[in-house]
Amino acid sequence: MKRVDEFIRAYNDLDREIRRALRVDKHFSHMKALELVAKKDELIYRNLSFLKQCARLRNCIVHDTVPGIEEPIAVPLQEVVDKYKDIFYNFRNPLTVFDICTHRSEMLVASPRSLVVDVMHAMDELLISRVPIIENECVKGIFNGNVLIYYLTSLKKCIVSDNTTMENLLEFTELNAQRKEGFHFVDKTLNVYDAEKYFKKNNKNGHRLVGLFITSDGTSKGKLLGLLTEWDIFNKID
Repeated sequence: MKRVDEFIRAYNDLDREIRRALRVDKHFSHMKALELVAKKDELIYRNLSFLKQCARLRNCIVHDTVPGIEEPIAVPLQEVVDKYKDIFYNFRNPLTVFDICTHRSEMLVASPRSLVVDVMHAMDELLISRVPIIENECVKGIFNGNVLIYYLTSLKKCIVSDNTTMENLLEFTELNAQRKEGFHFVDKTLNVYDAEKYFKKNNKNGHRLVGLFITSDGTSKGKLLGLLTEWDIFNKID
């Protein structure tokens, strides 16, 4: 049957990839291999129970027969086959932060010479709360509501004129000036599950990691490629 063939093929593909990752031969237990890989791979860890159920199902299909009946005693649901194939694909092609981030071409950004009023209007229109400030495609700071508050309270007159630029707010837009919000730089190949752990690890003691800037070299000196937020992590990962 087509579904059975699809399932067995996907099972064999994943089994082969897992053994390759562990560098073990075909005599090594599939169940044991799953448990070992799950200790290192978040995707397998999250789906371990499902994969073990599928392994038992595969054994029933391959090894358990009924005399006089040629058809397999069990046929997996299409949803099971599709999920198994998705796991195999994502194991072989790990999802990265660049896959789910907001790419540079889609981001609202400002330069040190951008007029603050213009940026604020754009933020209001696009419902955006934070705007990276870049120069030569490198991140130099971040503009948000807190920056404006800190800037205005530092003046004798609370005024933002039509000529006020981001450069005038430099003291408050620098990343290390963000009092309770953090931003870090990462490489585009970072696994999404490692990024998730990164957010959880850095959200404590009243300090919140808001976003990961993805750059060409994974540092603040690299060119900006995209931005990953907590929303991306918790809404785009299955």
